Amino acid sequence: MPPSLHNEGLAGGPPKFYTFVETPSGALLVGSCVCGVSRSRDAGATWQPVGELDHISINSFAVEPDGRLLAATSGGLWRSADDGSTWAPINDDPLHAVLSDGSDGPEGSTTFRLLRLRDGRKLAGTNGDGVWIGDGGKWTQLGMPGSIVYSLLETSSGTLLAGTRGDGVLRSDDGGATWSSPSNTPVPDVYVHCLVQLADGSVLAGTGLGISISTDDGRSWGSYASELHGHRIFAIRELADSRIIAGSYAHVWVGRDEKWRQVDPGLTPDEGWAVLFADDGAIYAGTKAGVMRSDDRGATWRNIAPGSVVFALAKTASGEILAGGTDGVKVGPDWRPVGEVGPRVYALFEVAPDHLLAGTLTEGLYTYEDGAWGPLAGGPPDWQIYQIIRSQSGRLLACSGAIINGEKDGSVYTSDDDGRSWVQTLSGRSYYKMTQTSDGTIYAGGRRCYISRSTDDGNTWELCPLPLGQESKMYSLAGDKAGRLFLGAGGQLLRSDDGAQSWTILDNGIDGVSVYDLREGPDGLLAAATSVGLFVSDDGGDNWHNGT
Repeated sequence: MPPSLHNEGLAGGPPKFYTFVETPSGALLVGSCVCGVSRSRDAGATWQPVGELDHISINSFAVEPDGRLLAATSGGLWRSADDGSTWAPINDDPLHAVLSDGSDGPEGSTTFRLLRLRDGRKLAGTNGDGVWIGDGGKWTQLGMPGSIVYSLLETSSGTLLAGTRGDGVLRSDDGGATWSSPSNTPVPDVYVHCLVQLADGSVLAGTGLGISISTDDGRSWGSYASELHGHRIFAIRELADSRIIAGSYAHVWVGRDEKWRQVDPGLTPDEGWAVLFADDGAIYAGTKAGVMRSDDRGATWRNIAPGSVVFALAKTASGEILAGGTDGVKVGPDWRPVGEVGPRVYALFEVAPDHLLAGTLTEGLYTYEDGAWGPLAGGPPDWQIYQIIRSQSGRLLACSGAIINGEKDGSVYTSDDDGRSWVQTLSGRSYYKMTQTSDGTIYAGGRRCYISRSTDDGNTWELCPLPLGQESKMYSLAGDKAGRLFLGAGGQLLRSDDGAQSWTILDNGIDGVSVYDLREGPDGLLAAATSVGLFVSDDGGDNWHNGT
């Protein structure tokens, strides 16, 4: 059963596995954004959601001297005396960081990370105020004023490392008095969410581009765990058996070096990523559990292709259904592989019979011709391709993401030769979804819900007002035959009846979930793939029902 719904507003989204802890008894706990806590008693093989924290973000754990657990959450500080089975509130002040003796930090600053040094003092990494040091309850700023510090580490040699938002890993050899970037090879991404030193002395950094490793105390960095490349890693922990557990958006892995296994903490049991209406009236959904199908307008669903996560669905000219995801591209009804793609597929489009395009999250645009897949030589240079559409004129458009000069970026590209060459027409941020309404206007949804529109087939663009006047996570953008737009923003679904000039929150039956894809069927039925399952609406989005 999906979790009960709760409105987390525009701050919602995938669970984001933020933190891990291994208890004195050997239990392993993971804390997530919004979805709560899950626990494993068999070294990560199986998991079970636990406790009362199912709609609170778990930012960090700590173990008290007597073995009880503390959890710093968006709903305050909580304690468990039974290995995480149940939790009791201590206070309700939102917290990001906690140590074994509780939470602390410089007054007036939001503390993202706390670290106890070997000499007993504490370090605090803050939101915009750099690093502070605390001794006996008195806090003094060490340095990096203006910096956002996500993570802190004291290495075995006494070197201090700080993972930041925008400046990568900074290093101090003088107790934090001065900080500098490594003089050699830096981490490949400037967003560094977590730092951990392994028992062998190497240091791992969880970044927006996967995991990086340093074997020289943070002076230089190299790639690590190629399977996790392209995933934003929020938490890393070395387990007692020397394996490593890592958490990202919606995924958790256990492994080491180049051998990793994805595990399911059970906090997103019904997550869906894509929906598609077939010619025979059936609805297909790409989900965490594979391909689902409904033959009764979304009232019930059955799994017809289990085994892998499916991010993208497409329909061929002959009516076959294509599914793209962690196992490449497959075609129904028997779901046989369509060649061997290699990287995971996030977008799919049929240009012509036996000519496919696949957008990947790590290697850009791939093409399938003459029975084989390969990178498209004339494709967009960005390595994340989120969606491909064909406009009413026959032009192809693709939206992309990239890291340029250390910042998230991306573009919209157009192609007038069936995808063999592409021209950039919009840039400045990652663009995740596009749609064209019946009047010919094309809308592109960019990072933080900045929406641009084009009335000349994607040649030029103008920026629309920010939905509800605030930034949010951007997940989906779709239109219906009536010209209305639907926007998946954070934990809400919005609708615009006036060309993205103003928006209304749709919260009857679908409140508090993240909508990853939305499509309209031939009879006007709307189907949505979300963070908690599959929903349908037969009245233009005013009311929604969750399928089973």
